Amino acid sequence: MNHLPTTRYTRAGACRAMTLVAMALLTGPVGVHTQAPAPATLDIYWIDVEGGAATLVVTPERDAVLMDTGWPRADARDARRIQAAMRDAGITEIDYLLISHFHQDHVGGLAALAERVPIGQIVDHGDSVERDREQGRAIWEDYLALAEGRRRTVTAGDKLPLRRIEFSFVASHGAFIETLEPRPPNRLCATAVAGPVDQGENSRSLGYLLSLGGFQFLNLGDLTPNHEYDLACPENRLGVVDLYQVPHHGGGGAARPELTWALQPTVAVTNNGPRKGGSPASYAVVRDAPGIQDVWQLHRPLGAEAASNTDPRLIANLTEEDDCLGYWIKATVQPDGRSWTMTNGRTGYSRNYLSK
Repeated sequence: MNHLPTTRYTRAGACRAMTLVAMALLTGPVGVHTQAPAPATLDIYWIDVEGGAATLVVTPERDAVLMDTGWPRADARDARRIQAAMRDAGITEIDYLLISHFHQDHVGGLAALAERVPIGQIVDHGDSVERDREQGRAIWEDYLALAEGRRRTVTAGDKLPLRRIEFSFVASHGAFIETLEPRPPNRLCATAVAGPVDQGENSRSLGYLLSLGGFQFLNLGDLTPNHEYDLACPENRLGVVDLYQVPHHGGGGAARPELTWALQPTVAVTNNGPRKGGSPASYAVVRDAPGIQDVWQLHRPLGAEAASNTDPRLIANLTEEDDCLGYWIKATVQPDGRSWTMTNGRTGYSRNYLSK
């Protein structure tokens, strides 16, 4: 009968073995090298505050920039949804809170958020231009009380001092960044007109351009169509971008061809609510932009025809507001900026893209 070979242990052999084990524990394994942790990604969250367009940027160094806070609600719904995105990103505080403009769907959730989350600097476009109206004055006074001691007003061309990314304000208080480099006239402007001038808070919205390597993300808040024209005509001041947040929740007239098509985004995101924004007209403009690959929507617009909605896999929330669980959309940008992934928080479905 054949037997498996056996090993004979003597007392001396056992002692030698124990000595070798002890030496290995002291000196560490030979030939094994500890790998440095992988560089962190740039993460962007579109948070469902039901049409308030809250957008969270978390840099590779884990600095956090939030634009807008949602609605004033007794149940702090929007603050809690912002916190959920923060937990997913692994952060506990907001370094820079940007208030795009002083309307209650954008600044109304500030009090509830400030009670729950440490907030550093609060950045705005300057004094509200709607202080002469009762509601506008109340919003403004509440904001000043909450922002006291940490408020900063920026102008077009200012930057946030963030590590590893460039974060530039391209619009503020109705003024805009100058053309970054000489460009030919925008052919899309040949038959376009600026349209009605808006004197309210929407037209004063902050807008920023974020860059990491070859990746660029543009968020213009609730900027009005006449000012989109100003950015696009007679020449496109912003160049081309990879990722574009459709202005003013994608509402009627919010996406002008002169700017949207000149930007040539690979992906656009509409940060809308079920019955706020996401209009068929704006969706058509974005869908037809040269080079566009996908349009993602935070909500299925329930008042629009089905043909005006994107691929259902790219929509985070499908229900009326009262039944909504508030799923986010997330962009995960690789540390070199060469590629990124979009993810639907409701289903986990994702798609990958290359930067220009």
